[in-house]
Amino acid sequence: MTAISTSRGRRAIRTAATVGAVSLGLVVLSACEKPTPNAHFTLGSSTTSPEAAGDCYGHGETLGAEQAEQCLTAATDMPVFDYRTGDEFRIGVDPKVADSGWLLFVNDNPLEYQRFTSTYRTLSGDLLWSLSQNAVQQSGDGTLRISVAEVTEDFSLEKLTEIAQTEGQQAVQTALYDSVKGVWNAELSPADED
Repeated sequence: MTAISTSRGRRAIRTAATVGAVSLGLVVLSACEKPTPNAHFTLGSSTTSPEAAGDCYGHGETLGAEQAEQCLTAATDMPVFDYRTGDEFRIGVDPKVADSGWLLFVNDNPLEYQRFTSTYRTLSGDLLWSLSQNAVQQSGDGTLRISVAEVTEDFSLEKLTEIAQTEGQQAVQTALYDSVKGVWNAELSPADED
């Protein structure tokens, strides 16, 4: 009878330890941030798929104009690619982002006000060259910050045009930033060409 009692006691201790470990694991997991969708940036054979910074993804909600502007204009921790004349830069987004729609920003400005609903976009070598020449004129170097901004499903150029006509250009920028749900950034730095 002693052997059975000892065995049950050990089993009870092991069970209690297992339950405690599982409970602790659940507490740790619940304290973690929810993962965000990724943006995928590719230049030549170099590719990266970063998540959005914790404060640059709203998990289905908009970031608010001030936070969206901060994520688009003051991002610091981003992948850097060295590009040469003629290089193409490929951008991909998760289907969840494509379903909502996204805009492409270059150096804090929308490349165009078209809301993309595809998962893929390529910036041609000619377009990158043109953008880098503009950057050289504005800032002295050809560095480009490429930003993907997930936007609300109701974002449209028509809506921004109406705001511009009734409230002015500053209101357009606020409305643009107010529609942002997430931001991913990458930097293209001109490589020395020999």
